[in-house]
Order: sequence, then structure tokens, then C-alpha cells
Amino acid sequence: MKKIILITTASLFSGTILFAQNNNALNLKKGQKYLVENKVSTKSSTKMQGQEMEANADVTSTYSIEVNDLVDNNYNLTNTVTGVKMNMSQMGQEMNFDSEKKEDIDGPIGSALKEYINQPKKVVIDKSGKLIPQQNDDSSEETNMVAKQLGNFEATGYGADMAFESLPQDLKAGSTWTLKTDNDGISKSTTYLVKEINGNMATIELNGDMTTDTKMENQGMEITTKTTGKFSGEETVDISTGVIHSNTSTVDASGIIGVMGQELPTSSKITSTTTVTML
Repeated sequence: MKKIILITTASLFSGTILFAQNNNALNLKKGQKYLVENKVSTKSSTKMQGQEMEANADVTSTYSIEVNDLVDNNYNLTNTVTGVKMNMSQMGQEMNFDSEKKEDIDGPIGSALKEYINQPKKVVIDKSGKLIPQQNDDSSEETNMVAKQLGNFEATGYGADMAFESLPQDLKAGSTWTLKTDNDGISKSTTYLVKEINGNMATIELNGDMTTDTKMENQGMEITTKTTGKFSGEETVDISTGVIHSNTSTVDASGIIGVMGQELPTSSKITSTTTVTML
């Protein structure tokens, strides 16, 4: 059970530090390719049976994105998860994974992720940057569970949410706006503030509040999380295209993990750094 808690607390907010897009148009070029690298570091603490269990996790995911076409105001993309590296530790126990190592990709985690890593996937987003759901594939429950814990690949469009963001028109230093989202049990209110604009590059400060109320299955057990937290960050965005060049963010959250009839107090601090490079 402690192994389950280790995985859960370390990945508790893996999909929640991405920020929602606005409702204005992206301007992507057909044939353009991008490399996305996302590094997430998590420090969490969970109380269980009178013990304080601390867990650390560092996960790096890389994605290759190609803009194939614009059809009916939707961008057709080919996205590929090109690599995943993970280092996790708790109470003297360590769990490591590197998709570039054959012994890891052939192991338990790698076997579940083979359907995702280095497998080109078709992803569709509209001109506001919103992911358009496609017909679900036949991935196994185990595969989907591990994939969500190591980066929530499908929910983030295999990196698309980290690469593109539509912005209001006529931005200037001091412009501010607030967006509220509620998706899959994760509610956020994000306030954006334009710090400066140099040419086409805008530096934007982000602050907000978030709550989570989610459920997941792990080894046949239902695990629920109910948390509240605050986040802050800064990003640079090309306002002519909506391509994010860099994003850094920090989340501080606390709440309860429910498993096997127990409610376990938990707290986490998550830092994330994302870079997007045009190829």
C-alpha cells in the first residue's frame, strides 16, 4: 500500500499545472515542427498510520509536435512522446525509469507505456487551443493508469497544452484577465498579467487557485483525492502565433487521499519548467 501512496502522491497534480487557453485564434504554420520538454519536480508528504511519509519525484517528458493541416478551423497535429525519465524516492525506496534504456522499456512501467512512447498520435485542437476529443483507442486500463501518472499524455494532447496558448488581442503591458475552468474534477481560476512585451514576445505572470476532486484505480483499489491549492508562474508567449516559448510554475496544495476506507492528510509542492523549441 505504501508503494501505491508513493506513486499517487508524487503524481497527484501531474495534470493540473497546465494553464487554460483563452478563446482567440492560434496562428500555426502547416509543416512546422516543435520540440516540447517538460520537467516536473514533486515533494509531497502524507500521514499514514501515524507515520509521515515523504516522497520526491522528478519526471521529464519530451514531445515532438508537427502541424499537419488546418481543416474546418481545427489544427490536425501529429504528436509523439519521444522520451520519459522518472526518479522517485520514499522512505529509502527508489523507483527509476528511463525510456531510452532497454531494460526499463521492457520492464513493468515500460511495457505499459510502449503504446505511447515513440508512437505518433493524431491530435486535433481548435484555433483557441482547445483539445478536440477523438475516438478513444483500445489502450488497457493499466496502460492508461500509468500514462496518466507519468504525464497524463492523452489529456494534454501529448504536449499540445504545453506548447500553445491563444491570447486576447491588443495586448499591452499591464493587460490582465481571468479565466475559470472545470475539467475532470479539477477546477481552476487563473489570473494573467502582462509584465512586458518585446517585439512579438509577451512575458506573462500567472496566479490562481485550484481544487481537485478526482478518482483513479490502482491495483484494483479506488483512490480519491480532494485538495485545494494555489499556483503561480510566468511564461513567454509569441503573441503573433500563440506558441509558448517557456513556462515555469509552482503549485502548493494540501488535502486528503482516500484509500481502503482511510483518509490520509497530504500536502505537495510541485514545480514545473517547460520549454518549446521550433525545429
